[in-house]
Amino acid sequence: MRRYGWSGRGSAGLAVSALLAVTTLATVETAMAQSETAPVVTPSVQVTSEMRPGRGFTNSQILIHPEDPNIMVIAHADFTIATCLIHVSRDAGRTWTQAPANPVPPEFEACTRPAFGAFMDAAFGPDGTLYFASTGAETATNRGPTTGYLARTRNLGGTWDFAVVAEPEKRDFTLYDGSTVETTERFNYARVATHPTDPKRVAVGFRVEAAESLTPAPPVRSVVSVSTDGGASFAKPIDTIDPSLPLPDLPGADAPALAFDKDGAVYAFTKERPRPRAMTQASLPSQPDFPKPLGEPAQCQPASANPAAPELLPNPTEPPPAANEPGAGARLVMSKSTDDGKTWQASVVDDGGLACIPCLTIPEVAINAETGDIHLAFELSQSPLPNPRDNRDIYTMTSTDGGATWSERLKINDDDDPDREPNYDQFIAGISVAPNGRVDLAWYDMRTDAFFNGNGNGTTDRENQTCWDVYSASSSDGGKTFGENVRVSDRTMNQNSGFALNPAYDLRAPIGVASTDDKTFVVWPDSRNGTFNLPTEDTYLATVLRASEDDAAVDTTSLLLGAAAALAVAGLVVLIVVAVSRRKKASSAPS
Repeated sequence: MRRYGWSGRGSAGLAVSALLAVTTLATVETAMAQSETAPVVTPSVQVTSEMRPGRGFTNSQILIHPEDPNIMVIAHADFTIATCLIHVSRDAGRTWTQAPANPVPPEFEACTRPAFGAFMDAAFGPDGTLYFASTGAETATNRGPTTGYLARTRNLGGTWDFAVVAEPEKRDFTLYDGSTVETTERFNYARVATHPTDPKRVAVGFRVEAAESLTPAPPVRSVVSVSTDGGASFAKPIDTIDPSLPLPDLPGADAPALAFDKDGAVYAFTKERPRPRAMTQASLPSQPDFPKPLGEPAQCQPASANPAAPELLPNPTEPPPAANEPGAGARLVMSKSTDDGKTWQASVVDDGGLACIPCLTIPEVAINAETGDIHLAFELSQSPLPNPRDNRDIYTMTSTDGGATWSERLKINDDDDPDREPNYDQFIAGISVAPNGRVDLAWYDMRTDAFFNGNGNGTTDRENQTCWDVYSASSSDGGKTFGENVRVSDRTMNQNSGFALNPAYDLRAPIGVASTDDKTFVVWPDSRNGTFNLPTEDTYLATVLRASEDDAAVDTTSLLLGAAAALAVAGLVVLIVVAVSRRKKASSAPS
C-alpha cells in the first residue's frame, strides 16, 4: 500500500495562504492608520429657515450644552432687521428650530451691529445657563449711544432675563494729543466668557468709543466687567489696558476676546488700534449687474466685478509708524485679572506682525479646561505698511504658564502659491478645544478664488478676490503642530452675493467652532442663496468627523483580529480540502 504525505502543491498552497494572511493584515492596518488621520466632512446643512429675501444671518456661534452633548445652540444675528436670535438642536445638530424668544431686551428695538466684527457673543455656563451678550439701541438705525447688556436663559430661549452691563454716560474722552473732549459713550462688539466650573462667574466685555462723529475721533478702548452672581448684576466696566499701557503707549485697543482658566483668572485679548490716518473711500456700486451663472461656483465672477476696496493713504503730516511702534496696529495685547476683574495687568503677547490697519482683527482665544493651556488664533498680513491689507494668514500661539510666556507664531493655512503675489487671503479664525485636548480652527479662505479666476491679473489682493470657502485644521499635540487644511464648506461663495466678505458691508466675524472628542462643528454665514442684486446670507453647518484615539484603537484591533481569524480559518479550510483530496485519491488508487 502506498502512503501519501503532503505534496509540493499542498505546501505551496499553505504558503500562499500564509502570505495572503500577512499581506491582508498589513493592508488592513495601513488602511486603518490612514482612516484615523483623514477626517470626513459632512455635507453643509442650512440651519436658518427664514425665507425673507435679502435676509442677512451673520456672526454665527455654535455651543454645546455642558450637561448633554445632544443639545446644541447656534447664536447669531439677522443683520438686515437688526435683531439677535438663537436656534436650538436636541439631536446633536441634525435638526434645528428657532427659539420662541429672542435675546433682546424689550426696551430696545435693535440688537445693534456695527459694520464689522463680532458684535454679539454667547456661552454656556457650567450649569447649563445660556448667556448672550450684545448691545441695544432704541432704533435699528441708531448710531448714537448704546447700552451693553447680558441676556440669560435656563430654558434654551423659552424666556430670557436681562442685566445692564454698560450704561452709556457722558464723559471726557482723551485724544491722541492729550487734550479731552466731552461726549457720550457707545458700546460695541460684545464678548462673553464663563468660568469652567463656577456658575456664578461671568465676564462681559465691549469696545467703548464716542457716540458722536468727531474729528479727530477719540481712541477706542477695551472694557470688561465680571459678575459674581451668575450675571444678575455687574459693576461698571473697567479699562483692561490702563494703567499698564496708557494712551501714549497704546493709543487704541479693540474689542476683548475673553476666557477664564481653571483657576478663575480672567483673560482679555485684543489688538492694538492704530492712530487715525487719511483714508479715501472709492465709490462702491450698490451691486454690479451682469450675468450670474448658477450652481458651483455660487455666482463667482471675474475679478473685474468686485466693488472697489477702501484705500488707506499715508498720514499727510507724518509718516506711518513702523511695524512695532505704537499705532502701527501690529501688537497683540493680553490683559489678566485674578480678582474678578477689579484690576488688570496688561502685556504685549506679540509685536512682530502686521494686521489690516483699518480692520478689526482681534485674536480669538480658547483655554484647555484640564491643562489651562491658552490657545490664540489670529490673522496677520504679509504686505508692508502703509497698507497691509493683503496676503493675510492665520496664525496660532500657545501659552502653558498662564500667559507668562508664549510659543512662536505658527502659520496654519497651507495655500502658498509661488505664482501669486500677493498670496491668497485668510480671515478671522474661530477656535475651540475638545475635551480630549484637540485644538480646532476654522476660517474664511479665498484660495479657491484662483480656480474660478485663475487667469485674473496674477494677484490675489483684497480688491481682486471674489470667491471664498470655509477651511479648518486641527492639532492633536496641544497646538505644536497642525494637520493639513480641510475644506469644510461644500459650495464656494461669492463675497458680493452676501454680507460677510462683501466690501460694501464687511460683516466678518469669527467662524463658529465647537468641539467634541470625535467631532468638530463649524457654522458660518453662507451666501449661496444670494445674488449680486439681492445679497442674502443664511447660517450653515457642517461637521468634521474624527475617530477618537480610543475608538480608533478598538476598531483597529477588532478589524485586525477579525481579519486574522478569518484568514486563519481560510488557511485551515485549505488544509482540510487538501487532506480530503489526498484521502479520496488514496482510496481510489489500486493496492
